[in-house]
Amino acid sequence: MDNYTFGEIFEKEESSSTRPRRSVSQFRPSYNENLMAPSIGDNDNGEANVSTFPCVSFMQDAGIYEDFLLLVSRCGLTTYMNDESNQYALLTKTFVESFTFTNNAFRPRVEFKIYDRSVTMPLKDFCRILDINMFGTTKKIQDRPADLLELYREVSHDDGRIAQRGKIRNIQLPAIRYFVYYLGTSILGRENTSNISHYHLAFLTTALNNSTKYNLGALIARSLAAKGPIYGGIIAARVLAALGARVRPDDVLLTPQRLDLAVMKSHQFVTSDSYAENLIYRVLFNDGDEREVPLPQPTLFSIRRKPWSRSKEELDEQLGLLDFHMQHGPVHQEEEASSTDHTVRYTGASSSTYQDEGVSSSYYGGNAAWSPWKR
Repeated sequence: MDNYTFGEIFEKEESSSTRPRRSVSQFRPSYNENLMAPSIGDNDNGEANVSTFPCVSFMQDAGIYEDFLLLVSRCGLTTYMNDESNQYALLTKTFVESFTFTNNAFRPRVEFKIYDRSVTMPLKDFCRILDINMFGTTKKIQDRPADLLELYREVSHDDGRIAQRGKIRNIQLPAIRYFVYYLGTSILGRENTSNISHYHLAFLTTALNNSTKYNLGALIARSLAAKGPIYGGIIAARVLAALGARVRPDDVLLTPQRLDLAVMKSHQFVTSDSYAENLIYRVLFNDGDEREVPLPQPTLFSIRRKPWSRSKEELDEQLGLLDFHMQHGPVHQEEEASSTDHTVRYTGASSSTYQDEGVSSSYYGGNAAWSPWKR
């Protein structure tokens, strides 16, 4: 990572070639950009929100920690994930409100403010600060890319809706779904925890298929440059540190939050009566039915093998086989499993009918959730 100083990085704003600030910009956002951050007036909305950290204890209890780390690693986000820097209200607000991304063919760049000082930075340096590789296209994702639509169908068992209409809850494997919630509340944080977007899926195609097609740093930059609720505290903190700047003494520290059991209940990831020693995962199917499956299930829900989703019949069969082997397998295997791993305590999946959330779930101190996006 480069050691920037203000004298080296601050440049005079260009009047002719620089993209206009969002408050005066007259461009029409794409369908997908509106999904990521629905427009609220002309500017970003309200005060800064804290970006969330993953919760190790919850992931370990759910048996998804190793898979989550693998997804993070494949996206080059390990350093970012391990960075739990303090987040500050004014720093985050000024950084995000002023952030713009210009996709120049030869020198794509980002522009923003650190408090009252303007910065222009090449995208490659922005990616370096986030410790994300600078590979893949920086172009805007088209409305219906075949590769991302196919990936959404793979993880949701052929949900026929276009990706932007799909739900994060339709992702069946718990590690993948948890990873997308992490993206939506930290990396691409715009409080959208209901619908899935092309941005989420582009990260997933890197994490699951080792694809280098999309420039993830450019996707982060586009998310920051969109209008909507204000997130990006960790990104702002990393940029501040890279520039050798300091937090203003009067800035307000944001209270840290994690994707813990309480939050995952609010996302209907597990049942409302789940607790650390008895996590019941909610698997949603496209017809609205659910199966409630005890976690962890490392064999059934591993991301290291396909399929990444199953029909109700296939899931019921797999769960029935697991139950049969636990009841009728060799005694020494049962004793070993019961003493070391509670994944074997499956007693059958329950079924229920899913009621659509309609709007994104919210756990940010009573902030109103967004209304469903409309074309």
